[in-house]
Amino acid sequence: MIKLTPTHIRNRFYDTLAEMEKNRHLYVKHPEKDFTRSGTFTFQQTMLFITQMQSHSTSQELNTFFIPKNKQVTQSAFVQAKGKLNGNAFPGFFHNLNKKFPLRKTLSGLHVFAVDGSDLNIPADKKDCSTFIPYNSKNGGYHQMHVNALFDLLENRFADVIIQPRKSMREVEAACSLVDANDTPGTCLYIFDRGYESLNLMAHVCERGSFFLIRAKEIRSPVSPFQLLPLPEEEEFDYPVRFICTRSGKLKKTDPVLFKWFQKKQRFDFIPPDDKTGTYELRFRLVKLKLDNGATEYLITNLPQKRFPPSEIKKLYHLRWGIEVSFLFAKYSVAMNFFHSIKREYIIQEIFAKLILFNLVSLIVSCHEVPFSDTLYHYKISFSDAVYKCRFFLLKSKAYENISMLLLHDLTPIRPDRSFDRNLQSQRLRTLQHRP
Repeated sequence: MIKLTPTHIRNRFYDTLAEMEKNRHLYVKHPEKDFTRSGTFTFQQTMLFITQMQSHSTSQELNTFFIPKNKQVTQSAFVQAKGKLNGNAFPGFFHNLNKKFPLRKTLSGLHVFAVDGSDLNIPADKKDCSTFIPYNSKNGGYHQMHVNALFDLLENRFADVIIQPRKSMREVEAACSLVDANDTPGTCLYIFDRGYESLNLMAHVCERGSFFLIRAKEIRSPVSPFQLLPLPEEEEFDYPVRFICTRSGKLKKTDPVLFKWFQKKQRFDFIPPDDKTGTYELRFRLVKLKLDNGATEYLITNLPQKRFPPSEIKKLYHLRWGIEVSFLFAKYSVAMNFFHSIKREYIIQEIFAKLILFNLVSLIVSCHEVPFSDTLYHYKISFSDAVYKCRFFLLKSKAYENISMLLLHDLTPIRPDRSFDRNLQSQRLRTLQHRP
C-alpha cells in the first residue's frame, strides 16, 4: 500500500472532479445543455469554488478565488452555474472521494464509528415550513437543518451523511439507514449517545454482523425498555439482557420482562406490522458505570464480555467525543455555519462541500507525524490553522506548495485530561447581508 502524501491526496481530489465531469450528465439538471459551452464556470470550476468557499460574502469569495487568476466574474454567473447542478452532484462528490481513500484503521480488529446529529441554523425562508422552529416564549422562530453523520473515530473523517429538515428530523431512522448503507469491509462498532437506545436500531446493527455501544437514558423511566428488569443494586454491574421482540400482545402478557411488544404503528423493521407470530431475539449487556465525578452512566452493548470488560467499554465510549469535536471544527473552522444562499438545494450543496473539505484536511494532516519533544506536553497539528493552509494547497497556490513545513510550524498542545462545563446558549445565524 502506497503511503499517502499531500500531493497524492490533491491529485486524487482533482481526479475525482475530472471523472465526474466526464459523466456530468449524472450530476446536472439538463445534460443536453448544462456546462456544454466553454466559460469561466465549467463543471469542475463550479464544484471546486463551492468546496473552498469560506465565511465571507459571495462577492468577496469570488474576488479571492478569481482575481489571482486574472478573471472577474459576477455573482449572477455563479448563481446560474450552481443552479445547473442537480441533487446528486455534491453527495456524489462526497461519496466518490471517500472511495478514493478507503477506511483502514481498526481498534481491536474493529472499525469504530460514531453516529450523531447536529443542528445548523440556516437563512429564513417564509415558504419553508419544514425547517421552521418556533420560539418557546414569543412570536417568531428560526430555521434549521439537521445533519446526521456517520463518523470514523479512528480516521477522523465523515463516512456518510443524511441531511433532514429540523422539524421533521428522525435521528434513529437516519441512524438505521447509515448503518445499513455502510459498506466498510470488516466488523464495525457503532457508538451512539443518549436518545438512540432503540431496539430496532440494535437489530439493524446485529443484522450487519456488527456491534453497538449506546449510552442509555434513565433506565427506570416509564418509556425505557429496561424499566422492568430485575437489576442488581450495586454501584456498578454488567447485566446480561435477553429480549424477544414480538407484535403479539398475548406473548407479552405471558412474560412482560422477556417479550417486548411492538404495536402495529411502531417501527420494527424485522417483523411485519401484521405478523402476530414472528419474533426477533436480541441479546446484549447493560453496563452500569460510576464516573469520576460520582455520576452514574448506563451503557448498552453487544460486545463480548471477555474481550471487552466494563473498564474497556468505558474507554471505548469515551472515543465518541471525537464526533462532537468534529462538528465543532466543521461548523467554525471549515465554515459550515456560514451559507451563501437562501435556497435549500444550495444550502445542502454547501453542507456537503464543507464536509468534503473537512475530510481532505483531515487526510492531509494525518500524513504528518509531529516530532517528539521532551516538553511538558506532546503536540499535534492545529486543525483550525490547517484548514486555512490546506484550502490554498488544494487550489495549487505556489505560496502553500510546501504544505508539510507550514503545517508543522503551527502546533497545539495535547491536553487529554482537560475538561470544561458546557456553556449552553442559543445559536445565532450570521445573516447573508452582514458578512465582510
